[in-house]
Amino acid sequence: MQVRFLAVSILAVGALSLTACNNSSQIIKGAAPSTSSIKAASTHKNNKDSTHPSWSYAGHTGPEYWGDIKDASACSIGQQQSPVDITKVTATKTEIPTINYLKTADLIINDSGHTVVYTPTTQDNTITLNNERYELKQFHYHTPSEHQFGGQNYPAEIHFVHANSAGNLAVVGVMLKQGSANSTLATLLNGSQLSAANKVDFTAHNVDLSALIPAMPTFYHYDGSLTTPPCSEQVQWYVTKQPLELAGDQLAIMTDLYEGNNRPVQPQGSRTVEQISQ
Repeated sequence: MQVRFLAVSILAVGALSLTACNNSSQIIKGAAPSTSSIKAASTHKNNKDSTHPSWSYAGHTGPEYWGDIKDASACSIGQQQSPVDITKVTATKTEIPTINYLKTADLIINDSGHTVVYTPTTQDNTITLNNERYELKQFHYHTPSEHQFGGQNYPAEIHFVHANSAGNLAVVGVMLKQGSANSTLATLLNGSQLSAANKVDFTAHNVDLSALIPAMPTFYHYDGSLTTPPCSEQVQWYVTKQPLELAGDQLAIMTDLYEGNNRPVQPQGSRTVEQISQ
C-alpha cells in the first residue's frame, strides 16, 4: 500500500522513479464501450522522474533496508506488518464493510514512481465499518499481488485506502486474475499510460468505481500495516476472497508500467485472520 505521509486525516502518496510504458495511446481490446473520458489535469507534472533514492523494491534500497529509513523503523521491528500469506482463517460475525462507491466518479491519475495512484476529486466514495464512515483517499495497484493465499500470488492487487475523521486507516485489497475485460480498468489504464508517457496528471471522468469491487465479496480481515515506508501499523485490512477479472492485455499494461512493486509477505505472528461473509 503506497502512502507519502499521514497527518491526522490526510493521506497522500509518495514518489520515486521507475520505467513507464512507451505506448500512450493503446486501446484496451475487448473492453465494453464506456461513457468515461480522460483529460489532462491542467499542467501539473507527475513525479515519475523525481529522484528519491530512500526506498525501492530492489537492491540496497529494497524492503530489507526500509527499516533504516528515518521514522520507518516499524518496517523492520513492527509486529503487525503487511502483507501476509493467508493460510488459516477463523469464521466471525464481525460486521462486513458496506461499500458506497460512485458510478460517476472523477479521478486524478498520477504516476508516482512506485505505482499509479488514482485519487477521487470528491469525498463521496466511502465504506462504513461498525457505523463509522471511512472516506476513500486513493487507490493504486501492485503486480504481482502483495497478499498471498497458501503461498501463491495473484497477478495483481488493488489497494483502496480509506481514512475516518480521526485519521484511522482501513484498506480494501482486491485481487486481480486474468479473464474477461473490465471496462472501468480500460479507462483507468488508458489514463495511466497517458500519465506515464506525458509526465502529467490526467483526470478520468464518470468512472464506475463500483465495478472494481467483486459482487457480494467475502473478506479476510486482520490488523496490519502500510506496505510501504513508514510501514505504520494499526491499519485494518479487508482482503477480498473473490478476485476481479481483467483481460490479458489489460494485465500486460499494468505490468509494463510496474512489475515487482510488491513487498514480500510478513510474519503473521499471533494475529488472527477473520473471514467475514454476507
